[in-house]
Amino acid sequence: MNNRTYQFADEKTKKQIAYMSGYYLQTVPQSVKAAWQETLEETGFNPFQTDVTSILTQLSVEQDFLTGGDDNIFGETKESCLAAIDKVLERIENPLAAVTEERAAYLQQEKEFYTVLASKIRE
Repeated sequence: MNNRTYQFADEKTKKQIAYMSGYYLQTVPQSVKAAWQETLEETGFNPFQTDVTSILTQLSVEQDFLTGGDDNIFGETKESCLAAIDKVLERIENPLAAVTEERAAYLQQEKEFYTVLASKIRE
């Protein structure tokens, strides 16, 4: 079973991805939710792999800590979503710690996912 990709994920994994996506995207416009789903299908990337901490999760936890409970990283507008994507891409380009080869490969996929997502949101 390959749960690192979206298109080959089993039903349980797809449900987990839907749940996590819903959590992170709860306040965003419908157009962003649609762009996210299209990006999942187009890139085949699972942004919530269980064996890897995504940059999105890291930033969400950091924001939660800094604000005392606000982990809503995407906000409520297309602009706030694009700003969050910029933060994710910035962290991918400038990691806080040394990156293994496997992690680098994951980050490259994550970068592609968010680059495609940003272009879809801007459409």
